[in-house]
Amino acid sequence: MTDFQKEIISIARLMARTLCFVILSMTLCLLGGLFMPNSVIDNKDIFPIIGPSFQTIIGGFIGLLAGVNLAKEKINGNS
Repeated sequence: MTDFQKEIISIARLMARTLCFVILSMTLCLLGGLFMPNSVIDNKDIFPIIGPSFQTIIGGFIGLLAGVNLAKEKINGNS
């Protein structure tokens, strides 16, 4: 395995770890907002804020992982 391929794998692992951390954090925030009493946090305020950012982060990471996969296939000559 070349140094370039090792670097691509390390970047993909870092992205996967970051994505897992972000998804876990946002899920905990959603659950916290769901089970808090409405006098503390109103669900009407939490979900419109967190929902779009959740979708944006997941969409961005999926696009990035797809780009890395396409670059890997092009490097290996499977295009």
